[in-house]
Amino acid sequence: MSLSLSARSCQRAYMLSQRTPLFRHLSSNLLVRRQLSTASKDIDIIKQWRGDNVGSSTVLWDRIDSRQITLLDQTIRPYLPQSYPQLPRDPRVGDIAQGTAIPPAAHMVYFPSPVHEFGLSSDGYLKEEAPPEPFCQRVWAGGVIEFNTANPLRVGDVASQTKRIQDVSIKEKPGTDPLVFVNLSFQTNNNRGLCVTELRDLAYMKPVDLGRRIVKHNRQPDFVHRLKPSEILLFRYSALQWNSHRIHYDSDYARDVERHPGLLVHGPLTCTLLLQLMQANMPEGMALRSFNYRAISPMYCQQDLQLNGRWMQTAPQSSGANKQLAEIARQCELWATNNEGGISMKGVATLVPLA
Repeated sequence: MSLSLSARSCQRAYMLSQRTPLFRHLSSNLLVRRQLSTASKDIDIIKQWRGDNVGSSTVLWDRIDSRQITLLDQTIRPYLPQSYPQLPRDPRVGDIAQGTAIPPAAHMVYFPSPVHEFGLSSDGYLKEEAPPEPFCQRVWAGGVIEFNTANPLRVGDVASQTKRIQDVSIKEKPGTDPLVFVNLSFQTNNNRGLCVTELRDLAYMKPVDLGRRIVKHNRQPDFVHRLKPSEILLFRYSALQWNSHRIHYDSDYARDVERHPGLLVHGPLTCTLLLQLMQANMPEGMALRSFNYRAISPMYCQQDLQLNGRWMQTAPQSSGANKQLAEIARQCELWATNNEGGISMKGVATLVPLA
């Protein structure tokens, strides 16, 4: 089988291999033998793509307009605690007022890609940051977001965002196909300087039934909030992000091609909801400085989701110029659990006093 398979034929081959237990058994044996001759070719393809793309960057400009952030607020507020802070409004049109600092992670609904439909991958996502086929299935793996509390993005700002392919790494395990991790960096600036930096990890693989890994938390949260994501929530968030990844809105594709039981909740949406839970429980005089998180297992539409927070007793570790700041910072563990009680996403939020 050629390594230059189209994404569609790659998907079709996977679906065929799932039809009967016997076929799956035979297919598995054939794949094991074939791995000996194709594994090195796969690695060579990825290494070539890595050499061609690591360090490449694009710059996008956007206006942090009030209507976009107002629509985000309307989309997520019904799913948040009543203690979630209200944002000031323009009394004339009802949109969030000019000069308002946007909530944490709201930068993800700005700077849409200019790529047209026929420049996307078959799954509807961006082709420019994806490795070559047959690594045509992707998941959001986690990241780190750092906020400049002295210079937040504000409604009305004209801002730039520089995206760079920071690194591409290959994870190999005997007897299995390799995983390809694409590490992206984003730097967002307004006319006053740096506002947000973000590192984002995406994992790419050959078509596979991901399943769900049940990992439970062994600690009790200090605060919780329960919700059930709907199709409308996922659709609206996809629209705000200009995100056409089909696993979030095309149930036939999610079920029949990528073998999920339903539509997937976006990784950045789960991240956003966790950070708004943090906002709803923010101590007076503190602000979010950073969030370091990773995705553990898929979260699905119309399944119960619980957002959790627990204050950590130890101060963040730091040295040098950041040591004094670390001594007055607080940390909070945030995690989301699915309808089976397993962790879907977990991370640590670091808070610092407002300047």
